[in-house]
Amino acid sequence: MNPDAILYWTAVANVILERPFGPGGAETRRASEHFAPGAKVYIIDWFPGTGSRVVVVGLHRQTKRMMKLIMAVELLENFRAKVCYVPAVLEKIAEHLQADTSSQLDKAFAETLCEVLPIWKAEALKKLPPQ
Repeated sequence: MNPDAILYWTAVANVILERPFGPGGAETRRASEHFAPGAKVYIIDWFPGTGSRVVVVGLHRQTKRMMKLIMAVELLENFRAKVCYVPAVLEKIAEHLQADTSSQLDKAFAETLCEVLPIWKAEALKKLPPQ
């Protein structure tokens, strides 16, 4: 690791294994087309006020490359704050921060995400039809 590299605090989560799908949640499907069940993703941004979507970086299930995408918070679990050391993720974060200078990835932001996102998830799950 390059000693001059900038390290960022991020909220980290895992992709859930399955999600209900169809009328009344009669079927189950894997949670994400892009990430494997249980995959670790780094949450690098959010959309305050919407309460349902976050920007994540993770390893694509087919190409095995790091990718950034917007994901529904109810498809994530096990939120925790960590320092990111993965060079490919740091590269995606740097690209994102160049486009969005309002984001600040520090410990306080990561901990705030870990406190707020489970609440967002609970609210989103309440809106789903009963199974």
